[in-house]
Amino acid sequence: MGGGLFSSGLILGGATLAQAAVAFAANLVLVRYLPPEDFGRFALLQAGGALVMSVLSPRMATLIIRVPRDGMDAARERLLFSALTIEIVVLGAILLGWALLLGYTEPADLGLLAALLLGHWTGHDRAFFERGMRFGRLAGIETATQVAAHLSAVAMVVAGSGATTLYVREMFTAVMTTASLAAIGGLTIRRPRLLSWAEWRWILREARGVWLDSMLENSFQRLTLVLVGGISGLHGAGLFAQANRLALVPHQLLQPLVTRVGGVWFGQEQDACQRRAMRGRMLAWLLPPLVVAAVGTWFLADPVVPFLFGPRWADAAPILSAMAGMVLFLTPFELMRSYAVTTKRVRLLLLARAAQYAGLLVPMGLWLDTVYDANHMAAALSFSYGAAFVTALAVLTRHERKR
Repeated sequence: MGGGLFSSGLILGGATLAQAAVAFAANLVLVRYLPPEDFGRFALLQAGGALVMSVLSPRMATLIIRVPRDGMDAARERLLFSALTIEIVVLGAILLGWALLLGYTEPADLGLLAALLLGHWTGHDRAFFERGMRFGRLAGIETATQVAAHLSAVAMVVAGSGATTLYVREMFTAVMTTASLAAIGGLTIRRPRLLSWAEWRWILREARGVWLDSMLENSFQRLTLVLVGGISGLHGAGLFAQANRLALVPHQLLQPLVTRVGGVWFGQEQDACQRRAMRGRMLAWLLPPLVVAAVGTWFLADPVVPFLFGPRWADAAPILSAMAGMVLFLTPFELMRSYAVTTKRVRLLLLARAAQYAGLLVPMGLWLDTVYDANHMAAALSFSYGAAFVTALAVLTRHERKR
């Protein structure tokens, strides 16, 4: 199983590297044509819609992955697919009401929210296919879709489409990913049915801990961006969003191994000693490149950001530099989270979430006598991920020593 994990990680890692390279290159073009305010409005709408879904979704993908190898029969598949279908219908109605209430009624706004909804369904339904560790074909589809979407975005912005380019890119990605997965049999479609109260109680009971942790996780970055928008306006939100995008590049490259391949492996491996050993090896693989990336982020942000993005984005450099701690600690924390969720130790993980939110608030308190801005929020973000990782590692290790 370890060899399969490594080979799957290499496949997804290579595909993600290609996707990240194309996305990075395309973004260099977009920032030359679009001001920070355009990126800020897009990022705030995207964050708001995703936040609504984060609060309401029971995280069906995790429930699908956690089913043991011999437990996924036709009846269980239909039950989980039906629950996912009902979730999407309810989320769609609520998202539409939320958009109308806040005045997001432009076609591009509604298209972006529809893309978020379709991407949510595809991402969760894909978990049925991922259970078979068939990541090679998934990697090919995702890479081709991302490359096509980013190249189309470059063509649109150069042709003068303006900020609409950002919205159309997300719609294109969602539709093409879904269509491509359907073409290779990567989507599981069953005849949906209504669920009984007993079945809903089972789903909600199974999802309770996962929902709370995932809601706290997904809300964290999005609430941070919303706070930056409130403090610094659309201009500050755009700068923060682009700095955050750069800071997330190392995590993008390593995430497939940590959350997708590792999550499936941890969920299906029944030997606790093997799981702990694999977690330790994965941490040993992750930390050296992340240390290099964090040091580079701290020392090189000032010359690199204006060179890549142009002089009007120079104010994003100190924001990126302050995110060096997030570069270092985000991926190891996600590894601990993936391990805890798939091995049903979510209650322990909630202590790490508490440390994460406290880690965001404590630095904020230290700067009460200053004008708080996006730079301070970035530093607080770094501190919070460090606190979350250290706490998760400590509580899981302590729990395992007791057993």
